[in-house]
Amino acid sequence: MPDVTRKILWSILTAGTALASLTPLHAQADDQPSADLLARGEYIATAGDCVACHTAPGGKPFAGGLRITTPMGDVITTNITPDPEHGIGRYTEEDFEKSLRHGIRRDGNRLYPAMPYVSYSGMTDDDVKALYAWFMHGVKPVAESPPVTELNFPANLRITMAAWNMVAGSVPPETGDSATFDKMRRGKYLANALAHCSTCHTPRNIMLSEKEDSYLAGASLLGWYAPNITSSKTAGIGNWSEDNLVQYLRTGHVDGLSQAAGPMGEAVEHSTSHLTDADLHALAAYILQVPAKDDEAEHTPREQAGKAMDAPDIRSGELTRIDKLDEMDGAHIYDANCAACHGTDGAGTSDHYAPSLFHNSAVGSARPDNLIMTVLSGVDRTAGGLHVHMPGFDQNSDVQRLSNAEIASVVNYVTATFGSGDHGVTPDLVEKMRRQLPKSP
Repeated sequence: MPDVTRKILWSILTAGTALASLTPLHAQADDQPSADLLARGEYIATAGDCVACHTAPGGKPFAGGLRITTPMGDVITTNITPDPEHGIGRYTEEDFEKSLRHGIRRDGNRLYPAMPYVSYSGMTDDDVKALYAWFMHGVKPVAESPPVTELNFPANLRITMAAWNMVAGSVPPETGDSATFDKMRRGKYLANALAHCSTCHTPRNIMLSEKEDSYLAGASLLGWYAPNITSSKTAGIGNWSEDNLVQYLRTGHVDGLSQAAGPMGEAVEHSTSHLTDADLHALAAYILQVPAKDDEAEHTPREQAGKAMDAPDIRSGELTRIDKLDEMDGAHIYDANCAACHGTDGAGTSDHYAPSLFHNSAVGSARPDNLIMTVLSGVDRTAGGLHVHMPGFDQNSDVQRLSNAEIASVVNYVTATFGSGDHGVTPDLVEKMRRQLPKSP
């Protein structure tokens, strides 16, 4: 396939807007749903993590405005509050179902598949009904319209999505009452339909559809790398127990294994940390039995890589002048910006608030993507009653703005010293990933 065609398809696939219609016609049903139905709808929305894409940083919930950078322009998510003029307040339940399951807006235009309708197509009728009721009656209307997405030609032609939908496939719809499913069926339903795990964790083929034979085997995602979460003991999470994965989904952190940042940190904060214990165990049990898919790049378990550094203190006692602009090497950048929390030996803090850098899946991975993105954007996650914060070091940093060369140096130092080896990260690669950082309108 020509590069230009692939670029177009990629941009269409990664671009996403959602449910709001540009030409609302009439109001939805006014009947007040029961409290039980609203509670169920709210839980479905939480499991589906709708708020993650439809809320801009610092913005009002579900009012849209999050910018997603693509090669064909910035995609801006839409307002899905029940405001009749700016949101989806005039959607009927049928309109809502077509958008949610089939990617067709109320005005007939196609959605871009970053709105994961391919996964939501697997939702039961009852859960679609509950979700609709909650958005219409449980969400506060917001009379704001985010800027309209304007992609470059031909990605701006939504009709092209009709052809893509024909080859993309979809999750077959479940039937019955999803709350009564047995553990493994419930876990499969959560993973495939509601939490749409494969949207991020499954690589895509030449047509940018998910590769069925590489289900959950890991894929790049806007600068980050959604890791292999199959049962592979070298490339995946085959060494994790069900309790390990439940703890990770509930808190975003498991000592000696991994911690969530970026899109997964958001998913933990807004979605999985609010699921019931039964659902977390169902989801974990289902994911852990997914057939192993090994990865040629990952030869050893990434969470077992590295060890504490046993080296003399590199500091000479001579203070560094603030106006000294000589570029430092990776060791000195680490000492100046990272060692205060992660320790000179990389062991982190005793309470694991600042994690160890050895036996750490981000540092031990053969792919440095997530470490680079973490240095750029930091960590800001609240889950299980604990707020975890690490400052980013990009151009908006409040502590230290590091150049592309400095970030490349410190990442290479950290992976060489505590993890999977020096990956030869270059300033150009850091710049490429810096451009993937989310923007506000």
